[in-house]
Amino acid sequence: MLGLMALLLMATPATARKYGETLRILAIGNSFSNDGMEHLPALLEDLGIENVELARLHIGGCSLERHVKCYNTQEAAYEFYHSKAGENRWVKSEEMVPIQHALEMGEWDIITLQQVSGQSGKYESYVPHLDRLIAIVSKVQPQAELVWHMTWSYAKESTHGDFPNYDRDQQKMYKAITDCVHRLKKEFKAIKNIIPSGTAIQSLRQSAINNSPKDITRDGYHMDLGAGRYALACTWYETLIKPYTHRSMMGNGLRLDLGDVKVTDATAPYCQKAAKKASKKPFKVQTIK
Repeated sequence: MLGLMALLLMATPATARKYGETLRILAIGNSFSNDGMEHLPALLEDLGIENVELARLHIGGCSLERHVKCYNTQEAAYEFYHSKAGENRWVKSEEMVPIQHALEMGEWDIITLQQVSGQSGKYESYVPHLDRLIAIVSKVQPQAELVWHMTWSYAKESTHGDFPNYDRDQQKMYKAITDCVHRLKKEFKAIKNIIPSGTAIQSLRQSAINNSPKDITRDGYHMDLGAGRYALACTWYETLIKPYTHRSMMGNGLRLDLGDVKVTDATAPYCQKAAKKASKKPFKVQTIK
């Protein structure tokens, strides 16, 4: 049987795939990956891209530890959303599924992982569960490029139960998250890329479109249904899909009459710039004008 290291060495970067072939992306996550991916099919449709397949496994508040337990018990605990290439729309499975359901759907090019938001700045919560989840995914999908989804800090006045772990300080939480991701990059060589959602949102919070005290969230921690989720879709696209299509999402025409901060001709450029800047410098909060 191949060892884990041999399996990881077999993985071919998704960016090596030729445009025209279908790029397949699976997220193993929770509501924060839902926020990240929700508007991706609509963004692909707006850009006229028909050869990207998306899927996401969702358990609300799911930690790395629980993902491992769900795999070991084969518990049908996940909501499963699938957007087929060329259709660019989410279809939710009628029944709950186990993690094996998605992992056995042919070969995925990219598989994203993340920690539950409240523990994302607590590195002790990653160990040994991330090691175990990487081993599980790499055994079933040895060719997949593993990517880490860096989540965002909470709104300044968030009432989330885990916020006191960061002294109810947004900047402290953001730094704790980025410190964990820096360490993760050094210690987990299987993780090949970072989706800098947390940095994109933190930059957007410094801009003219921030809606303090919600800070681009809808409840203090989940993203605003409009600009928040749109900015994340742009960030996921720029990080994972642009290297494959060689086409940026900058200037896209997707507009959304959703949330407190709607995606309009005035607000969309801020979101796009935040996504582009974060994809280039994942750990640097930048001024967005």
